[in-house]
Amino acid sequence: MNERLNRWDDKFTRGEELHDLAPSPPLPAAIEGVAPGLALDLASGAGRHALFLAERGWRVDAIDGSRVGVERMMREAARRNVAGRIDARILDLESAGSSLEPDAYDLVCDFYFLHRPLFEQIRQAVRPGGLFVAAIHVADAAGRAAPHAFLLAPGELKALVASWGWDVIHDREGPSSELDHRHATAEIVARRPAGRSPVAPTG
Repeated sequence: MNERLNRWDDKFTRGEELHDLAPSPPLPAAIEGVAPGLALDLASGAGRHALFLAERGWRVDAIDGSRVGVERMMREAARRNVAGRIDARILDLESAGSSLEPDAYDLVCDFYFLHRPLFEQIRQAVRPGGLFVAAIHVADAAGRAAPHAFLLAPGELKALVASWGWDVIHDREGPSSELDHRHATAEIVARRPAGRSPVAPTG
């Protein structure tokens, strides 16, 4: 295992990055009134989003590179009696061998994980009529120092999804809506148009 994933194992072992197992605010709003289907939770960590979805009837494929995070998630899923709705996989999403199945998911979640090569796979993985929901840290437009290097450029997320030709239901950029995220965040909820093949990105 690489050093990056070792650090995440250590964090989860210490009980950090759990966020009280509460979902990021864009997700509850995005699924309100939506019939449960099959969801993909990318970089699921300790499972706050997978658990939230499973408790509401969704089946969830949860992927994370941290064995400790995945084990925490599944213990909590068993405690909540939803383990049967979560298919957890330990996989480094930044590895060259990672790939997502096309047209497989009614919902794809990406919360606070940035690996730009995955965006094209996300675009293809969402079924027609399905949703992409994300909140990812964004560089400070004022140029203040960032806590880490995994940052979107200002406006990047909205421009990317707009280039797909999808319907943007919600977008927001600025201070995070979560108190324990001190850095600016870009949020988006977008729907792939029903009955249409994915639009090839331009440029």
